[in-house]
Amino acid sequence: MKKLAYLLSLFALTACHNGNHKQLISDTVKRDTTTSFKPYQLNKDYIVIDTGIFDATVMGGSYAVVTRNGKLADTIDKYYGIEKIGNDNYLYLTITGTGSGEDDTSKTQKSQKSISGSLGSYIMVVNGKKQNLSAFITDFNDYFSSPSVINGNIYFWQIKKIDTTGNNSISAAKYDPVTKKTTNYYLVDDYIETDDANYFSAPYLKNDTIYFDGENKKLRKFTKDFKPYN
Repeated sequence: MKKLAYLLSLFALTACHNGNHKQLISDTVKRDTTTSFKPYQLNKDYIVIDTGIFDATVMGGSYAVVTRNGKLADTIDKYYGIEKIGNDNYLYLTITGTGSGEDDTSKTQKSQKSISGSLGSYIMVVNGKKQNLSAFITDFNDYFSSPSVINGNIYFWQIKKIDTTGNNSISAAKYDPVTKKTTNYYLVDDYIETDDANYFSAPYLKNDTIYFDGENKKLRKFTKDFKPYN
């Protein structure tokens, strides 16, 4: 196959918090097609048409460009993927481009592209309509709240500012997309003096128990209907 090089535009179309308008973020990445990428079905509604890596200075990861109904949808965090909440309802984390990138064969395989980018917003898709998750939930932090979809509900670390010194009240929380209600349990106060987006690990389910495992924090356990064990 003849070697070609072309420019691939990555689009991240995300709704703003007030829901009144949308912001289009695009980045251009030089792509080497000596190794062609084969699109694949991520789920019944989304197809991945390209992947690569992003460098967010303090951390990095992998991105995926996804389409829905044949149209570009978003550039998402490939590791987080797209979590299914319910019928035609999804949750994913966007990646926003901050500049052009180049293939870095010294660090990655030649088939991978690299871009300068950063973690964006968690987007909840309801019946095909996108909106920032923070528009539905109070004290939700896109960088630190680490949401997980468990049994159709969204579990996350609720982070509420206490004062101007940077102290925060940290709670284990559950958002029910059906009732649109949030249930929470206070855990601890924390200044969160880090740039690590994984400071609070994503809540997870194991043997009918929901776990909240924070950095240097006591492991908290909850029943599947979100009642605390300890």
